Amino acid sequence: MNKILNDPNGKAICVLLYSIGAFCMAKKKPMPLLLLMGTHALEFLVIGWKVAKDHDIPVSEALPNCLAFGFTWWLPIKKGE
Repeated sequence: MNKILNDPNGKAICVLLYSIGAFCMAKKKPMPLLLLMGTHALEFLVIGWKVAKDHDIPVSEALPNCLAFGFTWWLPIKKGE
């Protein structure tokens, strides 16, 4: 997963797919998307911010990654992979 996130093209593709899915989901039932984004935002505040700070990752990079990918973004970094 880190290879995808570190590659600008891979990151762009992931964001594009996430955005298309979010748009389609929000059009019919916005509540699941809002809950997902809310839990990822809370996850960033609880642990993602600390992981980013400990590994000198700018918040401007850490927040979108945490919102889009959740724990699959920060867990490998925390484990040192």
